[in-house]
Amino acid sequence: MKKSLILFTVILLMGGFNLFAQDTLSNGKALNFPANKYGISIGNSYEFTGIRINFADKNVKKINGLNVTSWFKFAKNQNAVVNGISIGVIPTAGSMQYINLGLLGVGTARNLNGISISGFVVGSGGHINGLSISGLITRADGSQEGEGVISGIAISGIGLAANVINGLAIGGLAVGSDGDINAVATSLAYIYCEKEFRGIAVTGGYLKSEIFNGVAIAGYAKTNQMNGISIALYNRTKELHGVQFGLLNYTENNPKGLRILPFINLHF
Repeated sequence: MKKSLILFTVILLMGGFNLFAQDTLSNGKALNFPANKYGISIGNSYEFTGIRINFADKNVKKINGLNVTSWFKFAKNQNAVVNGISIGVIPTAGSMQYINLGLLGVGTARNLNGISISGFVVGSGGHINGLSISGLITRADGSQEGEGVISGIAISGIGLAANVINGLAIGGLAVGSDGDINAVATSLAYIYCEKEFRGIAVTGGYLKSEIFNGVAIAGYAKTNQMNGISIALYNRTKELHGVQFGLLNYTENNPKGLRILPFINLHF
């Protein structure tokens, strides 16, 4: 009697799994238990709450909970929303939050929020908000105005780039922005800001910014307008409102004879 009851239970459960697995029209091809949209899902379910395990996500709508995926089909998954924990070789979606872990990479078409850690690349076509750590590259590359913003703490082994950077930016070799930087930024070789830098910049190499407001420490600091303090082996600016400290300091808006000075130059 006991063995019969166990056998009946197993058959019932298997029947339930098969029933949901064949539900390809409404919620993808997956084995879902105990219900079609919550519990445990193995396969490419489109909407699910709970624990979901799949090889490669495709046409996903919304996942809440733990999403584990081995590979990616990013071009066919750009509208997906994942809330919770994303783990995989390269987990991707339209947007992901709040813990995102990728062996090779983590990427979104729009927003990447929370804690994002990857062995090689962290990237977004929209915004990266929170803490992001990558072994090689971190990039937010929005094509529209107001997109491509990194906000929070971003740490990258080689390079970090965005249209706008806010917070703390640490790039192993380079930190760059096509717009503004409002941050403490540091790298070994290069810091570049296309428009206006507000904060503190530290690099052993080349610092370049259209307008700089704050404290700059570099091997070579070049700006069109410097407002604050610049410390470098060679400082060069067209317009200084502050102080330069270095072996050689060039300030174009000073009178002739005072434009190039050793050790210190200033203009208020």
